Amino acid sequence: MKMILGALLVLLLLLQYEFWFSDGGMKTVWEMQKNISKQEKMNAQLDKRNQVLIAEIKDLQSGNAAIEARARNDLGMVKKDEIFYEVIRSRDQSA
Repeated sequence: MKMILGALLVLLLLLQYEFWFSDGGMKTVWEMQKNISKQEKMNAQLDKRNQVLIAEIKDLQSGNAAIEARARNDLGMVKKDEIFYEVIRSRDQSA
């Protein structure tokens, strides 16, 4: 009887080891859950960026105001007969 109980105990320990530490065990499940969480965060960030880009595309397609603003801000362009003033502060005034 002791031999059977000992064999069953060894078998139980082996099964527990397989359950917790094998390739298909709980260790793998925890690692996959971490990976899923990271991927969901990355997907959320990319989705926000996509929404911003979609809004910008719609804005550019809808009218000239967005194109003009982009030309002014990104390319430094001014309209014809328009004067551009740039105020440069000295180091003493900027602090």
